[in-house]
Amino acid sequence: MNVQKFNYRGTEINKVLFEELEDAMVSLGMNVKSAKMILTDNLESDYAYVSNGFLCGLRQEEVTKNEWHHYFIKQNDSFEAGKLNF
Repeated sequence: MNVQKFNYRGTEINKVLFEELEDAMVSLGMNVKSAKMILTDNLESDYAYVSNGFLCGLRQEEVTKNEWHHYFIKQNDSFEAGKLNF
């Protein structure tokens, strides 16, 4: 997985091509189409901006129920944070 890491106001953000996340999402039983709408700001981007915890959550073989993972939506020169439960 090709990940570009950068720091935004003290938060490490990972920029990942969404298609690289799809297989992990399918293996966890996630609705990939819905996740893509959320993570890519209604398909405005091919990239997802996610936390380290989000990437670790996707790598787990079994998901811990009710665990929240942070993602970010790029807004011009800033980011809006959100949480996805999977």
